[in-house]
Amino acid sequence: MGCWKWFNGVLKEAEVNVTDANKGEIDEVIHKYIGEQSSYGRCSADWRKARKEINESPQMKSELIQKLKALV
Repeated sequence: MGCWKWFNGVLKEAEVNVTDANKGEIDEVIHKYIGEQSSYGRCSADWRKARKEINESPQMKSELIQKLKALV
């Protein structure tokens, strides 16, 4: 299962449609973002916790949406 599935709401806001062709890119963007944020202590490295923390933080949610929009 791709980690992007936990971020359906963020993907909708970013207007990113998941396809077989872009699943890898989506995974990469989310992995990189979570890795960076957890290394700064802004969120958990645990994906389930990170998803909740990102959804509850307007700033982090906005940052991730912008990174995902770059895929479109």
